[in-house]
Amino acid sequence: MVLSACNLNILPLRAEASHRSEMVTQVLFGEAFEILEEGVDFDRIRLLDTSYEGWIQRHQSGQLATLPPTKHIIGLAGGKAHSTTHTVQLLHGTPVPSNSLQIGSELYTIEGAVREGTLDDFDVEFPKLIQHYNNSPYLWGGRSPYGIDCSGFSQVVYRHFGIALRRDAWQQAESGDTVNFLPEIKAGDLAFFDNEAGRITHVGVMIDNETIIHAAGRVRIDKMDTEGIFNDQQNKYTHKLRIVKRYF
Repeated sequence: MVLSACNLNILPLRAEASHRSEMVTQVLFGEAFEILEEGVDFDRIRLLDTSYEGWIQRHQSGQLATLPPTKHIIGLAGGKAHSTTHTVQLLHGTPVPSNSLQIGSELYTIEGAVREGTLDDFDVEFPKLIQHYNNSPYLWGGRSPYGIDCSGFSQVVYRHFGIALRRDAWQQAESGDTVNFLPEIKAGDLAFFDNEAGRITHVGVMIDNETIIHAAGRVRIDKMDTEGIFNDQQNKYTHKLRIVKRYF
């Protein structure tokens, strides 16, 4: 298997080989994937960390000689990857080696806020994450403060603390331990919500046992009870609670 990685700060992964096609997720700098099919303008790829498949435009990646370690990420202050010919602005959550990364012919030096994921500083870092992402616009498939969806938000929060989640809300709900009673909810627990067909379609991160931060229109903070999320601005429940899960 030949491995490649994104050599831009962020790029769309699309459902079909077209710029007009739905963006199913985004690929961050250095994230590794295998190329399943080469096309004229687009390549079909499979991401190594989530097994997500889709199409990226050609020439937005380079071959990896070795699979880089991913226990470090770019912290909230951001960072840069420098080569002799390129500088790439790195977004929070970008997985990086601690010092350098070879993509294709370019050797990038990593600078900035490099963080090793740990839960030791959860009480200090979790409020910073809330402040960093609050009011970010909702974007289907998005994974950055410039546009993010609900499961992208929970994924990047957990990545900050060294915990890997799958990409979609329903996939994330398949792991973790169930929290049976709302008074037992702790900061960082994930709450999942379903539609009328019973399919999990939404996820948010609990701030405490009655407050949730989630991406719906924008990243926002709302109240939650046994019925679901209550939006004060709309004066109604917007999401029906299905289950709460704990991962640490």
